[in-house]
Amino acid sequence: MNRNRKYNCALLLTGMIILFGGCKTTHPVATVALSEMGKEERIKSIQYQAIPFNTLSSSLRFSIKPGMKKSTVSANAQLRIIKDKIIQLSLRIPILGTEVARINITPEQITIIDRHNKRYVSESMQTIKSKATFDFDFYNLQALITNQLFIAGKSSISSNDYNTFRWNEDKFFVRLNNSDNQGINYDFISDYSNRIIQTEMYKDKKETNMNWLYKDFGLASNNRLFPMKMTMELTVPNDLITLNLTFNTVDIDTYFEPDTTIPNGYQPIEIEQIIKLIQSF
Repeated sequence: MNRNRKYNCALLLTGMIILFGGCKTTHPVATVALSEMGKEERIKSIQYQAIPFNTLSSSLRFSIKPGMKKSTVSANAQLRIIKDKIIQLSLRIPILGTEVARINITPEQITIIDRHNKRYVSESMQTIKSKATFDFDFYNLQALITNQLFIAGKSSISSNDYNTFRWNEDKFFVRLNNSDNQGINYDFISDYSNRIIQTEMYKDKKETNMNWLYKDFGLASNNRLFPMKMTMELTVPNDLITLNLTFNTVDIDTYFEPDTTIPNGYQPIEIEQIIKLIQSF
């Protein structure tokens, strides 16, 4: 298998990884005790720590270990987000910087462009949600990538939503829990900093669907803290996938115009073909 095909697989996996599969849980470790707060005050504090943005962009390095018995695949990428409009991930060849694949996700559509094989897949988010059988959507993915609290199926959270969260605290950690109409649970874990340090998605607590950890908080261009490293653990049948994202400088509210065009002559394929390609690796 040549290097470009590995890069394409990594990008496709990154884009689809949120929508399919499940994983086991790694728990954070803390040594600083929480300050005393009530439920509403705690949620307000967590909401305050979320980085404000209209646009967010960063070059990043990601590595994927697509299975416990397989070697790690690494690549460079460019992440661009226009709040509530589009999430775009562009996979680049190191040094040359040439784009080999791209994922565009909007509230209505997900499009994956495979430049190496000159093909693409475009599917409505509604169709994907119906196949995945849960309420997780564009806005929730946006919140997950940008280290924010969310409620499945809702575009934002207001103070009226605070009472829908189940709340549990021990000496070191806060756990806020919500669930969607399909019985999928969403756990948000925070520490003394009142920042989300871990998000879990699961139906059965013994088999957590997704485990996303946030680490190494550093300053973005607006002087607000952002997790410069993220790790996601995902299990597929009889295997474990690990994804690591390492961000470079995170630029906030820098204007850009995302390219959403599909090149002429590219062959449309079905999303099931993409999923099969991912599983084959």
